[in-house]
Amino acid sequence: MRARFLVLWSVAVVACAAAFVAHLALRQNTVQLGYEVGQARRAQRRLIEQRRLLAIEAATLRQAERVEVVARGRLHMEVPEPARVVPVGRARPRQDRMAGRVR
Repeated sequence: MRARFLVLWSVAVVACAAAFVAHLALRQNTVQLGYEVGQARRAQRRLIEQRRLLAIEAATLRQAERVEVVARGRLHMEVPEPARVVPVGRARPRQDRMAGRVR
């Protein structure tokens, strides 16, 4: 009877130890995932800020005044004389279009 008690008691102790080790492994995994989430959030904030700055830079580069300065200064372009402008294609009258509401 005593041997059976010792076997059952040993099994219970081993089961408790295994449960404790499993708990520690899960806890360590949770902490590791928390650190990874923190790093991902920091990277996300950094990328959002970088996107905002790039959008501002793109808007600045698209300004008509800046484009004109670059065209005149760096590319040595000028506004063409009206005689040098050649229309391409045939201009269609507005009444030929059938978009929108029929009148």
